[in-house]
Amino acid sequence: MFWRIRMLYLKLRSKLYAYKMKRKYPDYIEDEYNYGDLKFIWGVKSWDDLTSKDANLYTMNDLDIIYDREEKEYMLGIETIYSFDNGNEGEIKYLEGLLDKFAEYMNENEYTTTQDKLCLTCIESSEPWRAETISELYIRFKIFVDGYKSVFGE
Repeated sequence: MFWRIRMLYLKLRSKLYAYKMKRKYPDYIEDEYNYGDLKFIWGVKSWDDLTSKDANLYTMNDLDIIYDREEKEYMLGIETIYSFDNGNEGEIKYLEGLLDKFAEYMNENEYTTTQDKLCLTCIESSEPWRAETISELYIRFKIFVDGYKSVFGE
């Protein structure tokens, strides 16, 4: 009896939470692309993710963009758990591959990808993986990859 009441309570609480989010954010849909204030925008699913779904909030992604509705900022997530046999060379190849996929996404969606159209404030941040626009995230990630390559590459 206890478990039945508990399950009923959790189900009701979940429905109330979804209702609250739908009222707060009109574009909110109860699915794997939304969780509270967070909305999944895009991602590169990791090769070792065992789900059969497209990239979303609950899959393991090598690179993903999530929008924080409360803060009105985009966040970039980068998977860094991998270790490579060829050390920095493998890491650089991995990061360049992610940058290429990100650039492809940017071009498909016609976002700005050139640094000359954005100001220096794009890189002045205490939180480099948060930005007001996806273009700023791209520029920051490109600067990171290019910098990593120039420091650790041969």
